[in-house]
Amino acid sequence: MTHDPVPPSPRRPAWDATAELTTAAEHATKDRIFLLTRPQGTWAVPQYLDPTITGFALCGPQGEQRIGEISGRRRLPVVADLAYYEKTLATPETPMLFPETLFGRDGFFDDMRARTDSAIFTPTAYVEAGEPAALKAIRSAAQEVTRTDVVIVVPLDVTWLRDNKIDQLIAILKTIPHPIALVLGGQYNPTDSYADIMKNLRRIYQEIGRVGPWRTDPVTALDAMAQGGMFAGIGSSGSLRHLVPPGQPTKITKRFKPSVFIPELLHFFRADTLAQRWANVDPLPCWCTLCAGRGLDRFDSHDPGVDTEARAHNAASWSALWAHMQALPTGTERQRWLAERIRLAHLAYEAENERIQQANAFKPSKTLQRLAKLMEGTDPSLIVVAGKPAR
Repeated sequence: MTHDPVPPSPRRPAWDATAELTTAAEHATKDRIFLLTRPQGTWAVPQYLDPTITGFALCGPQGEQRIGEISGRRRLPVVADLAYYEKTLATPETPMLFPETLFGRDGFFDDMRARTDSAIFTPTAYVEAGEPAALKAIRSAAQEVTRTDVVIVVPLDVTWLRDNKIDQLIAILKTIPHPIALVLGGQYNPTDSYADIMKNLRRIYQEIGRVGPWRTDPVTALDAMAQGGMFAGIGSSGSLRHLVPPGQPTKITKRFKPSVFIPELLHFFRADTLAQRWANVDPLPCWCTLCAGRGLDRFDSHDPGVDTEARAHNAASWSALWAHMQALPTGTERQRWLAERIRLAHLAYEAENERIQQANAFKPSKTLQRLAKLMEGTDPSLIVVAGKPAR
């Protein structure tokens, strides 16, 4: 059993740098963005991850075994999300899938803690749209957990974030006494699905505080960290940034070439798409620690090594953005910083299309457009970057 290292203190927003860390789960997750990857073929924690502001997660059933074997796992928090929600629906009788052994749930928790020496993510099944009984069963299972090193995974259909469901969802999540990893399911990018999703995600962060979006993209993750979310998890691949509900065939065409994150546009684009768009012009360069000014058209390949390099670029790029934001001491300053980044990204689409002389070649995602709308009116002259006014 893990005990609280310090006496409990009143809950404060996750972005408050002075807030006390009261549990082992908070120590492992608070104010960190995790890189999510598959256990298969993963034998080390990437060196480009900052040990002070990021974490690493293995997503999939093999994570239970692999997590204790990878090198570098003491450098930063490493967790395993067994992702049973990818194939199994939650029911009122079985909201979580603990092993049927002599030691059951407690044995699972003890084994995972021994392997990772970090937070334990629950093996939760997936909640379909309109299944409040299953969601309440997850809550009940979470309330039975008395340990302080557990993060409750809540994977559910994105329609739970609609205006007609959000009050019920918040009421249920508020009564879960642990950090919550919120996974949204749906075809394509779930946050693009409905206009009310992003503003309702913000309500969750602001009203509950101990929630982090899991299996998401950099824009949604950064917005969470600006709006009071506790942590976030960004997938290293499209399948780990978006969750197709169990039993549904994916509508996303298989991609055999890498997806590449463009920091100026705050979005991923297929490598072959970038090669086509920039065929007759210089590509946009990248100044992340991996690229060091090289062009972003170099990933148009089926070579596994190129795919690995593209994923490293992606993580290094969003990590650099997160480092800038994380250095800001208050939520207000983080919100202003991100508002300016989103404003500039929105403008960059038109500028890039004009530069390559291809109308509508690059289009912002619906999520980015909605965030730009939400952030209208933010005064960029008040933005603080690393303690200095940004003009």
